[in-house]
Amino acid sequence: MTNTATRLFFAVVALQMAGLVVFAAVKQYAVATGTEVILQGAPVDPRSLMQGDYAILDYEIAVVPEDMKTEFAVGDDVIVVLIKKDEVWEAIRYLNDDRVPKGNGEVFVRGRMQSNGRIDFGIGTYFVPEGTGWEIERAQDLKIRVSVNDDGDATVTGVIVDGEDFSP
Repeated sequence: MTNTATRLFFAVVALQMAGLVVFAAVKQYAVATGTEVILQGAPVDPRSLMQGDYAILDYEIAVVPEDMKTEFAVGDDVIVVLIKKDEVWEAIRYLNDDRVPKGNGEVFVRGRMQSNGRIDFGIGTYFVPEGTGWEIERAQDLKIRVSVNDDGDATVTGVIVDGEDFSP
């Protein structure tokens, strides 16, 4: 390799590494500074040969009320306003613009309307050690611990299976 080609190669590798570090740092910052909410969930337990065991997480707040479904088209950004009721956070409003709520103990999470009429929040998978996904799949009561930052971006930080933190 020539000197220029060597420099170019290492520059590309350095940029890729920097991109991975920035991605991880953004997610970690969201977890560290976000508001923790607990959402009611419903699991499915698939297995990926390339990625290992994981649980597909579904959320009660992903269902848009029937009287509002015509307000959202596939691909629309949807803001779901949450308020804490008992131990879980529940949806109280679905917005299709950037009217972000302020105060009153409300938190909002951003998602995107899917063709199946549900909202995707980007937090639909949770990776687990091999052979432990069945615990989530068979849960009678599944709650998902989520950190939501000020922009409404969510990150899964834990799962609660039948009242106990999931730690296989």
